[in-house]
Amino acid sequence: MTACLPDTVDLRYAFEEGTTTVYSMTARADASWDVRGAGRGSYEVGFEVTETVTQVDDDGAVVEVQMIPTGAEERGLPSPGLERRSFSLRLDPEGEVTEVLQLDGIRAVALDEDELAFIGTYRPSLPREPVTLRDEWSESREIRMGTETQGIDTTGRLVAFRRDDGRELAEVVFSGNSPLRWITALPQGEAELSGEATTRGRGLFEIDGGLLDSATSRTTGRFDVRVVPGAGQAPITGVLRLDLALEVERSD
Repeated sequence: MTACLPDTVDLRYAFEEGTTTVYSMTARADASWDVRGAGRGSYEVGFEVTETVTQVDDDGAVVEVQMIPTGAEERGLPSPGLERRSFSLRLDPEGEVTEVLQLDGIRAVALDEDELAFIGTYRPSLPREPVTLRDEWSESREIRMGTETQGIDTTGRLVAFRRDDGRELAEVVFSGNSPLRWITALPQGEAELSGEATTRGRGLFEIDGGLLDSATSRTTGRFDVRVVPGAGQAPITGVLRLDLALEVERSD
């Protein structure tokens, strides 16, 4: 239901030290590849995601994230992250990741960029200035990921206001493009992928609470693949196309 709200709203994540927020997340992936022969596969995996704000300053906050798998179904494509994982991020007040600090207790500077590729991608970014309905905004930023930096271009738009159980919500749509390199598993063996990914999504943001209420996103990309099937065997090269959908909903 559309609500009557002020003409201009200031959308900001409200970080308060010591607060914890719990989300449920579902990831669905479909992939096709041509790596010494054509193939297809998919998976669906669920997680319970717990975010705890451990530090707040004028530049944003440090957030620790725990991800606990709740179930997985694989159909010819191995799903990543079926074990419990933890990582910490530095976020600015608009929710953008500005730095990945650690993964599973290991400082990010000691890890490769591909090990950090998909961390913190589900949170919609918000505008730096107050906006009115149908306003658009865009940003070009760099994320520090260990010893590397990665450029990301994002755009957003405020498309609607909603009211749910007395809560005032802002609905935003967002999109982004970035280069991407990571390692994943294929039936042929461990694969190194490099290319560019495009993400489009939609989120509901609780205005007064300063919290993400729910979000959906879809990331697509075409990647060059290099597979080393085993010791002493020559690498295999090819192409992979990936479609990854995420659904996130606050559950606490």
